[in-house]
Amino acid sequence: MNEFTQNEFEIFLVAVDRHLAGTFSLIIIDGCAAALAYQVERPSLDIDTWSETSDIEDACRAARQETGLQIPLHTAAIADPPYHFEDRLVPLDIHSLSNLKIYVPEKHDLVLMKVVRGDEHDLETIKEIAEKNGLDLEVLVTRFLKEMQQAIGRPETLKHNFLAAIERVFGEDIAEQTERRLN
Repeated sequence: MNEFTQNEFEIFLVAVDRHLAGTFSLIIIDGCAAALAYQVERPSLDIDTWSETSDIEDACRAARQETGLQIPLHTAAIADPPYHFEDRLVPLDIHSLSNLKIYVPEKHDLVLMKVVRGDEHDLETIKEIAEKNGLDLEVLVTRFLKEMQQAIGRPETLKHNFLAAIERVFGEDIAEQTERRLN
C-alpha cells in the first residue's frame, strides 16, 4: 500500500475541490488529520472521515485521475471520538478551497481517538502532536473520564492505552499520578 504525506493530501484535496459541483463538508480524522492540522510528518495510507463520502466519489475519482495520487477516501469503519467532539471541530483552510469545507478534531480529541487503538504508530503520532502543538494534561484526563465511556473494547485496555499515551507525552511520574486519579 502507498503512504501519503501532508503535501500529497493537500494536492489531492485541492483537486477534489475543483471537481465538486457544490459545497461539501468533510470531517477528516486519524493520520491525515494529524498531518494536515498538527504537522505530524508520519505518512498515512488514506483519508479517514467521519462524514458520509458517497456524494463526493465522482470528485475523488476525477482528482485521482488528475493528480495521479491514488488516495483512498472513505468513512471510517470504526472510530470512537469523545462525546461532543463535533462541538470542538477545527476548520482547516487549505489553499483557499471554495467548495470543500474541511474540519478536523481538536488536538485533544484526536489524541483520545488515537488512544482507542493505541498501537505503536498511534503512540508515536500522539507524541508528535504533543511535541509540535502542546497538550494539556487536565483536558485529556477530564475528557477521558467524562467523554470516553462509549469506546469499543475492554475498559481496562482503553485505560492502559491512555496511560501509555500519557507516559509517552508527559513521562512516567505523570502517568503514575494519572493512574491514581483514574482509580
